[in-house]
Amino acid sequence: MEKHLLRQFQREVERQCQFVMISLQDLEESSSNGDGKLFWYSVQNFVVAVGRISRLLWPPDPLFPKRGDELRESLEVGEDSPLRALGFVEHFEHFDKRLETWQVSSEHHRFFDSYTEPLDVLAETAPEDRMRGYDIDKNAVLFNGEAFELDPVSRAVEALQRRAEAEMIKPRFPVDA
Repeated sequence: MEKHLLRQFQREVERQCQFVMISLQDLEESSSNGDGKLFWYSVQNFVVAVGRISRLLWPPDPLFPKRGDELRESLEVGEDSPLRALGFVEHFEHFDKRLETWQVSSEHHRFFDSYTEPLDVLAETAPEDRMRGYDIDKNAVLFNGEAFELDPVSRAVEALQRRAEAEMIKPRFPVDA
């Protein structure tokens, strides 16, 4: 991939990292002041930005087949990164399909969504009836019982943002000596 195009992808990764960090700040603020709408707005923005980072680093169908490999290598992102999160992200992006699946598969149709209570409150509720949730103890976003812990993701984003910023200060074109 041409260096100029690689820089544009690195720049976009850095931008999405900034958006993740802003959403995490908003999450903390909304949690401390009890603003449920801002909290879930921030969760959604967090998940969307992480999804964009994930797609940039592991593109599903790139025009340039080596793009993801080259971008990950340039930013030192391993295959085991918590940013490889499209499976979880798609729960939020395709909520409509998850809702339809719930309608036809739920035995009790006890619908819980956008909850932030500790999980013991929902102990009697089947995981398929628990849509989007937040586990306070684990600092994790939940979907149908699947947990996406925020701490490893936020650490990975902070490190990735530093590496992307470092790439931005490198010369775009070869410098003649």
